[in-house]
Amino acid sequence: MKTKPSLIANLAWSWVLALGCVLPALAQDKDKACLDCHAAVAQKKVVHAALEKGCVYCHAEIESNALPHKIKGKTAKERSAEGSAMCDECHEKKLFEGKVVHGPIAVGNCQGCHTPHASEFRGLLKMEPAALCLDCHPDTLKAPHVIAGFTRSGHPLGNEKKEAKDPLRAGQKFYCVSCHEPHRSELPKLNRFAKGMVSCQKCHKM
Repeated sequence: MKTKPSLIANLAWSWVLALGCVLPALAQDKDKACLDCHAAVAQKKVVHAALEKGCVYCHAEIESNALPHKIKGKTAKERSAEGSAMCDECHEKKLFEGKVVHGPIAVGNCQGCHTPHASEFRGLLKMEPAALCLDCHPDTLKAPHVIAGFTRSGHPLGNEKKEAKDPLRAGQKFYCVSCHEPHRSELPKLNRFAKGMVSCQKCHKM
């Protein structure tokens, strides 16, 4: 008795669907083995989406089956690439290029500001956003910023006890990136807006 083509096709699709269920499960099991020892890397509020691809996506040069792990490559922590080259595999490089580039970005030091796995802060930042900026730019605190005003307090920086809301980004706290680009800009000092009153009028309607 000959097998009908439709029956063969159905059997083939059954195998494909079965493999589709098994392969992700195998990948999850492999990552589960990693997380048995490295669980802390993902136990925070914001988790890097890259973790969904599996640990070996970024740590391709590691011999995961051997404990302690054997080093197959020459990169730190057996990463698939060094510095920003690894980040560029997922994040478009053009988003970090411009006339003015933030110092850490210019030297490929993404991890100067961001953690690679998980963070308690938005954008996988290493600390509270305004505090992170001011940690590298403490001189900003020495004098009123942008404008002194009647109180001599200067423009808000985002580190004040009373939280200011960003007028241009609904639901976001006002801090340095409200006026400055964090990665690159076409304007001096990583400004988002052109210098002068036009910049002020973005938030202050006159």
